[in-house]
Amino acid sequence: MYSVSLIQPNFQTGPHHLNSYYLPYSVGSLWSYIIQNSDIKQNFSISNIIFRRDTIDELIKSHKDTDIVLISLYIWNRNYCFKLAQRLKESYPNIKIIMGGPELPWRQENFFEQYPFVDSIVIGEGEKAVEHLLLQFLQNKKLDKINQFERMKELDLPSPYLNGMFDNLLKKHPDIEWVPTIETDRGCPYSCTFCDWGSATASKMYKFYFERINAELDWISKNKLPYLSLTSSNFGIFKERDLKIAEKIVEQNKLTGCPNGLSVSYAKNSNDTVVEIVKLFTDAQIQTGVTLSLQTTSDHVLENIKRKNMKINSITEVTELANKNHLPVLTELILGMPGETSESWRNTLEQVIQNNILNLDVYFLQLLINSPMYVKQIADYNLKTFEAFDFFYGVHTGDFLDDKQNGIAESIEVIQSTNTFDREQLIDESIFTWFVLGFHMYGISNIISKYLFEEFDYTYMEFYNSLYKVLLREDKYFPKWVDQIKQGLYRWQDKGYMDADIGGLSIQGWQYFHSLMPIIQNNNLVDHYVDFVAEQFTSKIDEKTLNDYKNLSKNQIKQFNRYITTEKVLELESGNFGETVLVEDRFNHYPKNLTEHLEFLFFGRRRSWHMNKIVDKR
Repeated sequence: MYSVSLIQPNFQTGPHHLNSYYLPYSVGSLWSYIIQNSDIKQNFSISNIIFRRDTIDELIKSHKDTDIVLISLYIWNRNYCFKLAQRLKESYPNIKIIMGGPELPWRQENFFEQYPFVDSIVIGEGEKAVEHLLLQFLQNKKLDKINQFERMKELDLPSPYLNGMFDNLLKKHPDIEWVPTIETDRGCPYSCTFCDWGSATASKMYKFYFERINAELDWISKNKLPYLSLTSSNFGIFKERDLKIAEKIVEQNKLTGCPNGLSVSYAKNSNDTVVEIVKLFTDAQIQTGVTLSLQTTSDHVLENIKRKNMKINSITEVTELANKNHLPVLTELILGMPGETSESWRNTLEQVIQNNILNLDVYFLQLLINSPMYVKQIADYNLKTFEAFDFFYGVHTGDFLDDKQNGIAESIEVIQSTNTFDREQLIDESIFTWFVLGFHMYGISNIISKYLFEEFDYTYMEFYNSLYKVLLREDKYFPKWVDQIKQGLYRWQDKGYMDADIGGLSIQGWQYFHSLMPIIQNNNLVDHYVDFVAEQFTSKIDEKTLNDYKNLSKNQIKQFNRYITTEKVLELESGNFGETVLVEDRFNHYPKNLTEHLEFLFFGRRRSWHMNKIVDKR
């Protein structure tokens, strides 16, 4: 019997106290498929399933009797896996190393000269290729170096959950909060250049059968796994089936409480269906609104990244549909894409806020090695990047320093400049965006800026441009924070990790855009900034309206040790925001210490954890 090791390591995910790890679904799926072949089932067995980044020395010892390792490369494990594979080959020269996954740099010239310890690579879907390679091994043949098979159109495939493959992992690690992944389909009909999904799967979508997904959801619910990752690139595109899946998720949530949260990418051209699905999830408190992945509203940029002519780009249509169903909207934006300028970016922010989208998630452009942008567009748009390590690490910990010294630290290529955004311009625009998110999305100024827009045609960018300048000129704290964050961004680009300490709070790269409100709350300055904003408009807005704005804003922001544990009634005077409103916590969740509260400001942002719910009693 030959021994096979399945390697798909990941970092711990989510808030640290949860101790969450993803179940290694990809390698589990491969194994579940290939053991349908009786020759493989009778001659191979699993020696190791590696799901986290254990020390390489420990893994070398545990692989003493392993014949084959199957390694799935992702952006969060690429360097670790290459080093592990190298050490395994050095320790056991006869071991066979087979690699695949979305971060496999297979286009690299002289790949096997650079990575001589790798025996075979798999490009694209792995099931048929790995079956082929294990049969070659069994027949004592030399393994094919490069393996790329046609995609499978019939996805009646065995599930690693249903065949018991992960049962022992759950029993062995009862302290881990496992995150399962469910494939509902494969492929993506779009070819957005920043993404490696459509290009990696040759576009056409094929779906898994509902019966398998239904049974997997039963397994997840039975094992009380609270968070679910759906891998669909366009959930909702198969309307009837995807609605059934959503209804099943809600049904299981009601039965066992699990899953109670999920991540998913929704269909880009099926707005009605998406809203119907999100309504189901929102009513069950599994999600809190419609996610609108705009990236930008600039037609020129959308053309550059091959994302035009999608219904999702029609902000007004989506928001009106969401509002009709009483659903909040979250949008995702990417700063630094080809052709984007300061003017076009601020136009995007203006359009998003004008459409009453309060929840924004902003990212710097990241270049994935197998995306069309990486392969074809770098030279066209003079895309310059830097390596950012702190999307995975708390970089002030020993883990990062050890990994960096050992050459296994993981990084992402993050945009530094383009032919329309030089380095300084991009940093300055990101800081302005950091400010807008901190004040508008987190509740300091959204109420008064909306009032000024509706009553005085004062655009949101006029409001925020003016407020930004006044804060830099007159506030006691803000100018220092801006200087610290700016210097931190330059060091981030030079060193690969952000070491900025702002207002007593250490900021990592992935937290940057959403760090202003945690900084403000860490210094107990919410009231200070609400009052500061109000003071700027004493000559333009009457006193009663300003008092109502301050009352509403200070109560809608979820503040540590000022939690609203029972429904609170606010009586308003101006008549501009209603007369009587109710304020309540969205989730009835009240962290006991400031550190945990600040952590949830970051991790709960997409669910609007940071904002209390306000309901007009009219």
